[in-house]
Amino acid sequence: MSQSSGTSGNRYAWVDFAKGICIVAVVTLYAQGPLQELYGHAGWLDHWTAFARPFRMPDFFLISGLFLPRVIDRPWRSYLDTKVAHYLYFLALWSLFVVPTTWASVPWEVTPWRAFKNYIYHLYRPEAMLWFILMLAVYFVVTRLIRRVPWWIVLPVGAALKVFPYHTGIYPIDWFGEYFVFFYCGYFFARYFFALADWAQGHRPHALAAVAAWAVVNAYLVAQGWSTNQFLFPVLGMVGICAVVIVSSLLSRYEFMSWLRYLGQNSIVVYLGFFLPLIGMFYLVRRFGSGLSVNLLGVIVPAISILCAMCLFWATRNTWARFLFKRPAWAHLVPPARKAVATAH
Repeated sequence: MSQSSGTSGNRYAWVDFAKGICIVAVVTLYAQGPLQELYGHAGWLDHWTAFARPFRMPDFFLISGLFLPRVIDRPWRSYLDTKVAHYLYFLALWSLFVVPTTWASVPWEVTPWRAFKNYIYHLYRPEAMLWFILMLAVYFVVTRLIRRVPWWIVLPVGAALKVFPYHTGIYPIDWFGEYFVFFYCGYFFARYFFALADWAQGHRPHALAAVAAWAVVNAYLVAQGWSTNQFLFPVLGMVGICAVVIVSSLLSRYEFMSWLRYLGQNSIVVYLGFFLPLIGMFYLVRRFGSGLSVNLLGVIVPAISILCAMCLFWATRNTWARFLFKRPAWAHLVPPARKAVATAH
């Protein structure tokens, strides 16, 4: 979820577009549930979230692994700083804001000690969207540890973990198999996804035809309920990821779509910041907006939630509160100045 390398220039702009598509898909997913509770259905969001299910989170994890080959052999301290401490900082910080939203419905009296224990528990079992932050840190560590293991061993094992669900009662372990295969594919097969994006740029008619065919087939398979099949999901996920890569590559040529690239560049800002405004929006809808069209709310609520996240970022980035989206120096394992010099070399 970090920004792509600035040295990559516009050639890799599609990566930010792909992250932008995924972050919008994630926000709309979290808007769907409350709308279903209020109206019994979520209008067009029901169809969109179902259509996006095969590629939404798989693509997010795969993209997170794309640039890992460039840094995976760095010294452990530097690696842990950028790939583990970075995410754990935001998990710990934003859990302070997200976890208390659950206390209104807890079956126990909220006391300072119980609140503290509940907060610590949700660092182990993150609330709402924060599970993604934890699993990224886990995936980065595991991939570093097994980087010498042949891909033809890791890939089948990763696919098996996805296809055959397991339960240990330990949440990070149980969640591990859900998307690791996609993250690993992003890391190990990164060059092929970059090549696919380059191909789309040079073969636009064929790329458009491929995306159109995928959209029809994906919609049909989703409508038939096949996207929930554990055996088919990895295949649908990888094909959907390829489609997102192509679409992102095609969109990267259009200046009027730069807003989507900006969201992708700041995907962690949106990911961390959208949830609380989303909750606030639905509180207002329950109080004052029950007569509004569900289809209209399906546009307004996600859009305002994203806008609120970005406004918070813009309002705080040059103030003392910039720690909300940028790690302060004390939260680094490697001093930022020294790390910048090491990266430059």
